[in-house]
Amino acid sequence: MKRSVIVAGLTLIQLMLVAGLAMLVPMGVVWLVLAVVALLYVLFLRLSPLRSFALLVVLILIHAFGAVIEGWKVGWDVVTQLQSIVLQLVVLGIAAASWAQATELRRWAHSYEEAVRQAAALRKTDEAVSVLSANEFKERLKAIVVALRRRNEPGMVLFVSVPSRVVGFGGRRYTPEAVLQVVGETALAAVRDQFDIVGRISPSTIAIVLQRCDRGGAQRALQRFHWLLLQQRRLRADVVMSWVRIEELPVYQGWSQVEALLEAFGADGAVSVRREGG
Repeated sequence: MKRSVIVAGLTLIQLMLVAGLAMLVPMGVVWLVLAVVALLYVLFLRLSPLRSFALLVVLILIHAFGAVIEGWKVGWDVVTQLQSIVLQLVVLGIAAASWAQATELRRWAHSYEEAVRQAAALRKTDEAVSVLSANEFKERLKAIVVALRRRNEPGMVLFVSVPSRVVGFGGRRYTPEAVLQVVGETALAAVRDQFDIVGRISPSTIAIVLQRCDRGGAQRALQRFHWLLLQQRRLRADVVMSWVRIEELPVYQGWSQVEALLEAFGADGAVSVRREGG
């Protein structure tokens, strides 16, 4: 609310200064000034706060020294000097108000982005894929790792990393989001409900954690996953299975090793290298 009031106030100041400028100079000059200010506004939005402020200061100095030099060369009288000062103040006021408004809007945008990130972090389910969000997946995995270590039981994790371009049956192309949705739904149906967990750990990767499970159990879960993939008619099951990697959950090596494993498979570049290397 406070930020919107500030932006509205700066807009009102700009309008008043433009109206004042229109009374001092011809409309052609007014439109020229507005065009320059619009260009500066775009620059103020794109540059960092420090650089945009430096640009504003440089413009003020150039404008002020230019007016002084012109007055000295022409030999303005007192009245002309006062008119020039008023004109310079109006133009520079418009530029300064534009900088302040652009800075405030940039802060507003950053605040909104941060709020979106925080909301995403608090969200338990990835809405696009209907599996656990990355943060919720990690929180549950921490508890699982502690429980497995305490009970001296193994665990396995399956990673399904989706490439950027996928062709399904009939040559139809699917977006990564659509493919991840199919993979997520199939994974949820393949694992033990309320026991194993499925989550999206990166924009292109789904992870499946199997509790109290060794490599043989993971292979059986993978067979169920494959069989369910064969039942749907959107993606080729053999292609999806080529994206799957099985890893042992490093239960006894600490959470840092588990997190490193997730990061290794969650990073698109690292996954593509693994995939190319077979």
